[in-house]
Amino acid sequence: MGRLAAELERLTPLVGLLLAPNPSPMTLTGTNTYLIGRAEVAVIDPGPDLPEHVDEIIAALEALGRPAISLVTHHHGDHLPAAERLRERLGVPIGGHADLPGVDRPLEHDELVILADARLRALHTPGHTLDHVCYLLEDESALFAGDLMAGTGTVVVGSGRGELASYLASLDLVAEVAPAILYPGHGPIVDDPAARIAEYREHRLGRERQVFDALVDGCTTVAEIVERLYADVPRHLHAQAGRNVLAHLMKLEDEGRVQTQAGGWSFVSTGI
Repeated sequence: MGRLAAELERLTPLVGLLLAPNPSPMTLTGTNTYLIGRAEVAVIDPGPDLPEHVDEIIAALEALGRPAISLVTHHHGDHLPAAERLRERLGVPIGGHADLPGVDRPLEHDELVILADARLRALHTPGHTLDHVCYLLEDESALFAGDLMAGTGTVVVGSGRGELASYLASLDLVAEVAPAILYPGHGPIVDDPAARIAEYREHRLGRERQVFDALVDGCTTVAEIVERLYADVPRHLHAQAGRNVLAHLMKLEDEGRVQTQAGGWSFVSTGI
């Protein structure tokens, strides 16, 4: 167990990091699992149900304090399943959004989780998923962002109606919180959160302009827009790109700027 516990990277007196061995184009180097606190420990995004990763978390907990809670940002399989394994093996309850599958402690927006030596505030930040929650470590003004933002590149926004608008509102919310440091669910730590949030917002609004322009130029389907806008992206990622395009189209439709008829999309007016 000692070798596994040594895998914990101590980032600050209150924050440790374990990297799950699940690298992919969507997860980058893998899922970042964070251990918060010393006397009592919260595990943020325990990650996928990989035996070696779960063992590493347990070993790190044994070297620290009492495991108090697993705080999960959202329900995706690279964030939640190991929390279920920690509950099974150690009795650690799961905290998160009320809609998170298997949640033991539903957290309201702005609710505090108080540990012996740390305070974490839950912030409901839908957009990537409807049940997405970020956690603010108030003691260090540190935001654990889950999949709201990544350390490098961009993230996929939910393709349901209204989710892109919710995503932009979530970016505005964390901008108002003004964290000093951002710990993403995937990729490297972000030392300038304000710049990163602004970059993400401009990326989404810029992509929106590109989607609208594609309709003006004659594209009528999601597939055609993906071919135009994501020509430099590997084809096996085009399905994910299509989700983003659809999210933009529905937002533009809700705003009265585009319409869909007979299975095709078109702009309403370039003057709106």
